[in-house]
Amino acid sequence: MLVSQLFDCADFSREIKDKEIKNITDNSQGCCEGSVFICHKSGEKYVKEALSKGAVLVVAEKRVCENCYVTDDVAGEYARLSAEFFGNRHKQMKLIAVTGTNGKTTTANMIYTILTLSGKKCGLMGTVKSNICGEETDSLLSTPDPFEMHRMFSKLYDWGAEYCIVEASSQGISEGRLSGLEFYLSVLTNISQDHLDYHGTMENYIESKKSIFALSQKSIINADDEKSQEFIAATKGKVITYSLSKNEADYIAKSIKSKEDGSDYAVIANYAIHRIKLNVPGDFNIMNSLAAVAAGVECDVSLEFCAYALKNFSGVKGRMEIVDISAEYKVIIDYAHTPDAIKKVLLCLGSFPHNRIITVFGCGGERDKDKRSQMGDVTLQLSDIVIVTSDNPRGEEPMKIIDDILSGMKKSKKSIYIHENRRKAIEYALKIAEKNDIILLAGKGHETYQQVGEDKIPMDERQIVREFLSK
Repeated sequence: MLVSQLFDCADFSREIKDKEIKNITDNSQGCCEGSVFICHKSGEKYVKEALSKGAVLVVAEKRVCENCYVTDDVAGEYARLSAEFFGNRHKQMKLIAVTGTNGKTTTANMIYTILTLSGKKCGLMGTVKSNICGEETDSLLSTPDPFEMHRMFSKLYDWGAEYCIVEASSQGISEGRLSGLEFYLSVLTNISQDHLDYHGTMENYIESKKSIFALSQKSIINADDEKSQEFIAATKGKVITYSLSKNEADYIAKSIKSKEDGSDYAVIANYAIHRIKLNVPGDFNIMNSLAAVAAGVECDVSLEFCAYALKNFSGVKGRMEIVDISAEYKVIIDYAHTPDAIKKVLLCLGSFPHNRIITVFGCGGERDKDKRSQMGDVTLQLSDIVIVTSDNPRGEEPMKIIDDILSGMKKSKKSIYIHENRRKAIEYALKIAEKNDIILLAGKGHETYQQVGEDKIPMDERQIVREFLSK
């Protein structure tokens, strides 16, 4: 594709207009001959590197070089150019956005399971995995950057996909990665505190999420969330609600039976009723499944088939994942890294027969600091033993993060241990575990590394557990 086919700018010379564009990127290291370099405010110092590697044009808010396209909305232009480059293939399929603080990944994967088992060709762009044309790959971001996203849309179009599910993170929304997209369906899981290091306030965080629903033909809203009415007011199309407690909701869960290995409940919707059996435990997963059922029905899948598909859903790596070990106690890995998420997980575990709950957790460095003391407080309340450790410290001192967590842990007769080294913290939990204990390793979930400074150090908690037990 030529520059002149993507840009309408009379200021360009004929030589520039006739140059071929081979890729579009906001990473100067990814530039090659024929690249368009997207220069965000933080990227001006990388313009020379981009040009030296063959970039033919730079998109920026001000003129930073001779061959520069100036725009007030660099992020939006990045999305527009990426869509145009790949022929706007996203317009030829039905897009489903899943957003919220917790539960996005599980809900998105449940919807994907329902649609694919029903015979519909579907793509998935998620936090843990992406599945494009039946090929599963690890994800780098919850919401891909525009060029990668539209590349995947193009592949899905060529494959004949009818649907694509996108996990819409608040940061991805705010950075314009979804700019220009319109959604057939959007799903809200829940809202609680997270990412305030990026958004500054809860109001800004919520506004970023709400923007998706103004671009959707249909919106599926968690009626039990205290912010549900705000989101309903922000919608422009049909609203579908789901709930565990409100009989006026469109999808309601009744007669709930919870077990360690899953749940069984009746879903009431559209004057019909059907029993749902899940292989993943917790009321929060019942909520996730209600949202997925609602999405399935809106995509012309019967309630009965949704139930069949969910019975075959085996969960997502790092989400209430029971580690397969031979021991008298259980080890569960979960991505819970917000006060609300860890509270829900611990309440779920506490409802099952057990001796003690031993929780190993930390908080990420260079992220929302206000939630650290809150996580310490709720974890201490709902655990018998707490081992405070590191998560991804990034550029912060691990012990400073741990001190922030401890500030929320009021004086208690419960046992609190501190192990800055996460591996040693896990090994200590395994060492003190007794028959019928439950060990929760919270915060890392699907991640198989620990980020210390700029380095990603290999760390798979499943492997740590198995290595310790093999000794």
